[in-house]
Amino acid sequence: MDPETDLDHADRAIRATATAAWQTAGRQYTLAAYGTLAGHEGFRREAFDAERPSAGRAVCHLVRAGLCYRLAGVEDAARNRAMQGALVAVDQKRVRDGVDAAACDELLGHCRSLAGDDERATEAYDRAAEGYAAAAVDDPAGATTRPLLQAGTDLVTHLSRPDDVGWDDIHGTGSDALARRIRFVRSRVRELLAARVEEGMLYAPRGSTEYGVGRFTCPDCGSHDVNYVAETVLCLRCNSVTEETGER
Repeated sequence: MDPETDLDHADRAIRATATAAWQTAGRQYTLAAYGTLAGHEGFRREAFDAERPSAGRAVCHLVRAGLCYRLAGVEDAARNRAMQGALVAVDQKRVRDGVDAAACDELLGHCRSLAGDDERATEAYDRAAEGYAAAAVDDPAGATTRPLLQAGTDLVTHLSRPDDVGWDDIHGTGSDALARRIRFVRSRVRELLAARVEEGMLYAPRGSTEYGVGRFTCPDCGSHDVNYVAETVLCLRCNSVTEETGER
């Protein structure tokens, strides 16, 4: 029996990244996006849910899928996933307003960035900035936790290395939280995507982390820092599968 059959496709994708099986990861992230849109995976809310839509998470899975295909050298699939994500983001903006509509432009910017269409990415981010400003919400920092925005936050932290991006970099505090957020992603998302391609690696997102755990030793880099994610244990430093040694 395959122990992965009970896992969501996103978890299967994460496990595939641990062995640099990039085409498998790309395929699994694609399926995760489709399942998330239908409300079968993730938080089990469909794309057009009025209050907590899954569409942002799905768009970000398509960005992850595209990046994995790029790491595998399958450029046509990478661009295809960027285009799919862009279509979902545009369609979502059609049924959203205020901060959520602006978040759709932000997500569109991520898709354009993945596609290497820098000019149109900047245009999308600029529209997001204008939309956030026009929304004039009472609690801008609180608005960053709305599902469409939180999905983008999770993507940016995933694209970064563990200590590269802090919570305040994306969320911010006070009345300028949304403005600061869009300035940050506009300047950094393309850089983070390029860094992952240059390094040839997409690390697992953070699950529950622990440092200096003596009973775990990474077989590749010797680290004792671990990431409990996708119902497995990965090295926080190099993403390899880490086995428990029994030592303390």
